[in-house]
Amino acid sequence: MSALMQRTAKPSDDYVQDVLKSQAKLREATGRTKATQSEKKRRLATVLSDKDNYMRRLGQGMIGPVQLKLRYQGMTRNILLEDPLTPGIPVEYDILDELGQAYIMHGNEGEVRVTPFEGKKAPVRLFRIATFPQIKKEDLYYLRVNIVEYVQDESKQAIMKQEDSRLLTLIEAAITDYGTNANNLFPGVQTINELSGYVTPESLYDAVALIDRRELEAKRLLFSPVDYRDLYKWDINETGFAFKDRVVAGEKIVEFGEFQIQRSIQVPNGTVYLTPAPEFLGVFPLMYSLDVEENPTPEKFHKGWVMDELVGMAILNPRGLAKIVKP
Repeated sequence: MSALMQRTAKPSDDYVQDVLKSQAKLREATGRTKATQSEKKRRLATVLSDKDNYMRRLGQGMIGPVQLKLRYQGMTRNILLEDPLTPGIPVEYDILDELGQAYIMHGNEGEVRVTPFEGKKAPVRLFRIATFPQIKKEDLYYLRVNIVEYVQDESKQAIMKQEDSRLLTLIEAAITDYGTNANNLFPGVQTINELSGYVTPESLYDAVALIDRRELEAKRLLFSPVDYRDLYKWDINETGFAFKDRVVAGEKIVEFGEFQIQRSIQVPNGTVYLTPAPEFLGVFPLMYSLDVEENPTPEKFHKGWVMDELVGMAILNPRGLAKIVKP
């Protein structure tokens, strides 16, 4: 127990820095950022030299199978402010809004709690997101691909999908409740109805204006993959030649004007969400991120793992949210 209490959360940016440091170290030693084929073979030989390891055959398939789909890219850590926590310290955040309004995801009960907190303090309860990948023992021998790495990566993506699904539930509740709050200085539902059948620049600017009047700026646009393609339908008079040239050249639209664009299958079709920069919206408290424990089932000849994280979600400033809805 004492060993667990000493663990601290690690921001996702630190993982990226570790990768960059490894690449820099390789570049300094060899002048390259990628290992050569001979270096890869030496590393593989080292892995396979452990004959007592039941995963000794992993990595033998140098050419993997045909990929079935793109890797899911999570968006929660780009929408909320990631906050690594120290074990044993209560999780509370100050609310600097006139209404003292916060929206907190209560993961165990699957609901969003809307509560005006007295004293401008919002206690946030953490919840666990977990997945339980399993593989057949014989697949370690039959398959040439790295089945363990594949299954664990799919599980990581499943956890990111759960994060994003809960985030969108929280955003939806905040938009609905805050827009209809009787004490709101700028009352009105934060929704723009798009009647043309596809998202237009005009509806986007109308939605941004709802946020502008609250002295904030929208910085993120959250699209479903279907609605994201509406951007490609915009007329050249609305986007300019440079925008169209980049699209024709094969570049993906990741920015438009002042906005960063993110797309996710978790965003419902027909809805586009606008959010401010993370420091103006809310927090994503993180006690620990993606812990992995072995969980085999010998009687079923299954190798298994438990992958989980202990997190929370809270929107502490809902005034920067809006959405566009298509029929």
